[in-house]
Amino acid sequence: MAFSYRPRFGYDIRVRPPVGDAGEAPVWARAYTRPCDREGCAKKAVVRAAKSPRETQQKLWLCAEHARLHNAQWNYFDGLSEAEAEAARLANVYGDRPTWTMGKNGRARAAARARGPADLRDAYGIFSEAVKVAAAARPAMRNGRPLSKLQEKAFLTLDLSAAAEAGDIRRRYAELLRRFHPDANGGDRSAEAQLQEVVRAHHILKKAGFC
Repeated sequence: MAFSYRPRFGYDIRVRPPVGDAGEAPVWARAYTRPCDREGCAKKAVVRAAKSPRETQQKLWLCAEHARLHNAQWNYFDGLSEAEAEAARLANVYGDRPTWTMGKNGRARAAARARGPADLRDAYGIFSEAVKVAAAARPAMRNGRPLSKLQEKAFLTLDLSAAAEAGDIRRRYAELLRRFHPDANGGDRSAEAQLQEVVRAHHILKKAGFC
């Protein structure tokens, strides 16, 4: 049984229209064809192109031959003065974006002065991550002596540097006890885990002779 194409919605959506009995396109297809807009050319238009670089809203319908000729003669600078053409050429070098000579952008220079020389903006955390990795690989020291991992964690728990004095350690321990103890929170025991961490950290540092 031979295949017969049957349009689903009652009309043919194929690119090439069906041919009529006389070998010509049907009336509905012929209605959408038009001749080339070049004077004296009766060929069928196949391309819609802008009339000129300065008249992009006006369109021409051209046959294949005149479309090639139109493209070959296209000159973006046509209709521009010498100064306008040079300005357009220079703007295209930088993608039509404004640029400044180095040191001439007053707003950026003022912002840089306000930030100060030590302010390094690291939006993607590239340098800060490298600093963290280097710091993590380097053991913490106290009085020229490297700390153990437990001792280092104890200082972090108390939110103190490894160089903290004995008095500072005792004061921070007392402060955190008051903050996390249930008696200081109306019997609330939700901070009991933090309290145990603080007590353990103080015990480690005291055993090491730091406080």
